[in-house]
Amino acid sequence: MHDLFYKAKSSWLRRRRHEKRTPSTRSSAPNRVINSISEGLVSRQEYLDRPAPPSDDLWIQAEQKMRHNSELDTIMTASIEILQSDYDLKFQPVDSSLHERLSDFLKTRANLVEEKKWMIHLGTHTIIVRDQLTKAFQNILAVKDIVTTAANASLPASLACAGIMACFTTVIQAAEQHSHLLQGLESISELICRLHVMERLYLHSDTKQNIGLLDDLRKTMISFYSKILEFQARALCYLHRPRAYQFWRDVLNRDGWANLLQEFERYQITLGRTTSVIADAGSMQRYEELQDKYKRILEALHNRNIWTATSDRDEKVKRFLNLLYTCPYKDRKDRNSKRVLGTCEWFIGHEKFHAWQGSSGNGLSSLLWVSADPGCGKSVLTRYLVDEVLVSNDKRTVCYFFFKDDFTDQKSATSALSVILRQLFIAQPHLLHDAILDKADTDSSKLTQSFSELWSILMSVSTDPKAAEIYCLLDALDECHDEDRSRLINAVNDFYANTHKNSKLKFLITSRPYEHIRRGFSPLITESPTIHLSGDDGEEAEQISHEINLVIRKRVQDISKQRSLMKEECTMLIDRLTAVQNRTYLWVSLILDVLENTPEFSKGKVHRILSDLPTTVDCAYERILDRSPDKEKAKITLHIITAAMRPLSLEELSLALALSAGYQAPTDIVDNMEPTHRFKKTLRDLCGLFVIILDDKVYLLHQTAKEFLVRDNNSILDKTLSQPTTGWKYSLLPGESNRILAGICISCISLDPENFPQKCMLEYSSSYWDTHFRQACIPDEDPLIDRAKLLCEPWSDIFQTWSRIYAVKTDNIPDSTSSLLIASSMGLIGVVKSILPTGKANLNSKDSDYDQTPLSWAAERGHVAVVKLLLAAEEVDIDSRNSIGRSPLSLAAQNGHDEVVKLLIREDVDIDSKDVPGSTPLALAAENGHERIVRLLLATGKADIDSRDSSGNSPLSLAAQFGHEAVVKIVLATGEVDVNNKDSRGKTPISWAAREGYEAVVRRLLDTGKVEVDCKDSDNGTPLLLAAIEGCEGIVKRLLATGQVDVNIRDRRYGREPLSWAAGEGHEAVVKLLLSTREVDVDVRDPRYGRSPLSWAAGEGHEEVVELLLATGKVDVESKSIRGRTPLSWAAWEGHDIVVKLLLATGEVVVNSRDSEGRTPLSWAAENGNEAVIKLLIATGNADVSARDVNGRTPQDWAAEYDHQSVVKIFRMC
Repeated sequence: MHDLFYKAKSSWLRRRRHEKRTPSTRSSAPNRVINSISEGLVSRQEYLDRPAPPSDDLWIQAEQKMRHNSELDTIMTASIEILQSDYDLKFQPVDSSLHERLSDFLKTRANLVEEKKWMIHLGTHTIIVRDQLTKAFQNILAVKDIVTTAANASLPASLACAGIMACFTTVIQAAEQHSHLLQGLESISELICRLHVMERLYLHSDTKQNIGLLDDLRKTMISFYSKILEFQARALCYLHRPRAYQFWRDVLNRDGWANLLQEFERYQITLGRTTSVIADAGSMQRYEELQDKYKRILEALHNRNIWTATSDRDEKVKRFLNLLYTCPYKDRKDRNSKRVLGTCEWFIGHEKFHAWQGSSGNGLSSLLWVSADPGCGKSVLTRYLVDEVLVSNDKRTVCYFFFKDDFTDQKSATSALSVILRQLFIAQPHLLHDAILDKADTDSSKLTQSFSELWSILMSVSTDPKAAEIYCLLDALDECHDEDRSRLINAVNDFYANTHKNSKLKFLITSRPYEHIRRGFSPLITESPTIHLSGDDGEEAEQISHEINLVIRKRVQDISKQRSLMKEECTMLIDRLTAVQNRTYLWVSLILDVLENTPEFSKGKVHRILSDLPTTVDCAYERILDRSPDKEKAKITLHIITAAMRPLSLEELSLALALSAGYQAPTDIVDNMEPTHRFKKTLRDLCGLFVIILDDKVYLLHQTAKEFLVRDNNSILDKTLSQPTTGWKYSLLPGESNRILAGICISCISLDPENFPQKCMLEYSSSYWDTHFRQACIPDEDPLIDRAKLLCEPWSDIFQTWSRIYAVKTDNIPDSTSSLLIASSMGLIGVVKSILPTGKANLNSKDSDYDQTPLSWAAERGHVAVVKLLLAAEEVDIDSRNSIGRSPLSLAAQNGHDEVVKLLIREDVDIDSKDVPGSTPLALAAENGHERIVRLLLATGKADIDSRDSSGNSPLSLAAQFGHEAVVKIVLATGEVDVNNKDSRGKTPISWAAREGYEAVVRRLLDTGKVEVDCKDSDNGTPLLLAAIEGCEGIVKRLLATGQVDVNIRDRRYGREPLSWAAGEGHEAVVKLLLSTREVDVDVRDPRYGRSPLSWAAGEGHEEVVELLLATGKVDVESKSIRGRTPLSWAAWEGHDIVVKLLLATGEVVVNSRDSEGRTPLSWAAENGNEAVIKLLIATGNADVSARDVNGRTPQDWAAEYDHQSVVKIFRMC
């Protein structure tokens, strides 16, 4: 919502700057208003001086009435200007197309409203407004066609609708007025509909009435319409108050909305009295008819999903897709260069690539691992495959992720899986089952942080019978976090080792040819049809070399055009560059960039450059940086760029350099900051081609540039690292880089906002100063510690400055008056060390939100050094409890901080402490899949392995519920757990694993030989029933194989069996498995609805399942539900024409079968306008097109009622 506010403000500022440049065009604007909209722009005085044109339109008269009040006239004019400027709703020219523009506007805004979340955030509170917006939105769309397309359409009424719709898409935090504002929007949207009905009934009818009464009614309605116009205009201006803040602060007073609502009520009472006097039997009947029509419009909108207050499921889908959007993956893909024409051909023509593409056709899915040295064009190749070769279509979906070391969110395996799933569900939405959405709703952000959960979802959907092929392209795996990379490689290995024949998933992975990656994939390379295509071997290397020559020729041609080179000069360049051995794409790019940016381009100059050409990328990097005119400043710049947590903008980097130089006075800082356009050139002079600028953000040229500069544990010159470096290679120490950035961030936060209004780096500094401070390894005597200590004083203004941003962008900050607590929660070991000796800090002070001590905060966030320091203090409470009873050990165990857990165990803490819900540290570790911590706790011999929380969950149950197979294995290995433990809902570990689709966990539980396979929960659900509902084919197969399950078990709530659920959910593979047992009742009816598996499958349109059931020859195609509806009736109503064909083909259906309402399948199809079904039914020659239901309505009547004109035409032709 904040984004909308600032966008509106920016838009207004841009217009203000334009207006200052052109004062003459603006000077008269305040005196120009729209006269009844339809007459265009005229001066206010001219409008007031001339007589109002006669009009029968009460809305126009209402607007005219408003215009005579100068304040309301100003508000109305401003609201129309907002609609024109901010929403591009053009009121000029005033002609017949204006109605179309208004109608299009409503439709467009409807789509935008659909994308919004139905809630408003006020501080720490969230207000759900879905119901209010839903109702109001229905009202507007229901009346839209009446208002905007009727012959006598009212433009001011359309304006009111447009204003309301604009408000929906611009709702921002409305402080204390939000409830009245939303109530008003809902109220007037309904009133527009109701008043339209009343106006048509009493003022536009032929009924003779008392003229005086009608005049009174007309005046009341005009006043009422005027108030509606006022409300929407005020609301629109309020939500865009930045454009004239001083004015709206006075006009839109605190109680304005409530007063207007009271006036609405008064007018409604007056209208009620007037209409009750003039009403007669005929008018009341007409009123009821119009009201009925209005209600049917609303019902039709709801049934046909036209209005945008979408179903709960649609809202869940939107929330889930937003949750999966962990990084701007498309933009990051497009950072990589496009291929030069003719390159990458060596790869797409390779027989192994073709074999990989066709691998799923034989029931096997394969891995294609492409490895090559840095600079060989792997990322360019991957982009080419995504954009041009493996393009998504109906038969396949291509999902991709580019790992990148310079973005935190691009180094994570969970981020990769999240965006892959997002791409997959957008392309194949039918794969997004309710079980996944429910899990996302329950787990929220925890889901996108759990590798095992995300991987499980990917495995599940890839085996869905309705899934198209799924190509997953993962680029630069070597740039993924070490631990994440190992998990991903292990998961891929397990997938290919145990892959199902019906899996549609295949992976293409690129990386450098590192040995640890090669070892990771070695099981597949030696034992399965995995393809390893290396770009650094004989034939491939030769082909790559040829394609690099193509790049050289193309780039030389480009340089030739720019610098007007002669033919022999081009030939000389090409010959010299192509003669270099072991050239790579990166090397070519560097050398040609140097040539391209050479100031003097004479033949002699080119000869001198070529004669001393660097032959490696490292040599090229050294040469580029050696040319810097200010090497010290270049080094500081590179310290900042390499250590930054995200790419900095030019303005941020310019300020950072000024602060790093020690300037403190605002004037000195400003004087030493260059304008962005000049700083761009300065940066190029300082660092040459080592850095690139994209969208005003600064990046290193290539990942190898960072590896060249930064000296860390992975550097390969182990023997020489202890000696000072003389060149640029390994010249930057991460600790020093972070020390520089920590100082810059603290200086930025410390600037007085009144004297230094520029806040370009405040967001970055507030979000990341603590990270740089932690990673800097700052010595105890460093003066930066005292500066950081000041930032941790919660009563200070400077703390308020950065903490608000930090809490939103990064993490929660404890609400406390203790500096020690703040510093401990952030892991600032230097600050904690400086506070403890003073003796003034309370080591066991607690924050006001969570009741956690410094030790608890440090343990929860894994700050090992701080925990160690606090434990050394005698008075620290090692078993303190927070607001929900969790100890430091519980918090560390829950969050996977095994080093902290080790420290706490040594201190003899309570290993089995229970929190308020009854969870022990072991249970929390098991629930979150932290196997190392589970082992540590069990090794103490003090952890109750079979403890129960308040819901009856044991550690085993929790591990099974969340699919943590490794933890399940550890716990089972103790031999001390009850594998059939039931929780408060009667579910056992195998029940949970079956319901959630964790086949590996089910297998491990079954392997114990102690599991009660057919155990029932409180809803009478067994593992088989739960797995069948969710479509878990592998689990159903394993459970059936035990021979210990009841295949006809019914759940308690609906009375449906596994086959009924699987058929209704469209789980074809599960249906096959159940039918193969020959024990299921194929035609069983559930007691609640009286529907058979065929009825459920037909109603949901699951064609394959319908075919399977019909093929048994044991189903009654005319089985009737409690309401008397047949499978054909359900399929016809939902418009599933293929299912209708299948049912008709049996020759056993009764086309004119009637239900309890006397309606036929044709009647139901007509109501929903399902033309294809209607044609199929009529084509049988048996459908009674004139059949009347118990209300006397024919199929044609139903079609007409819901305005399906094309269907009406079909019936008229019969």
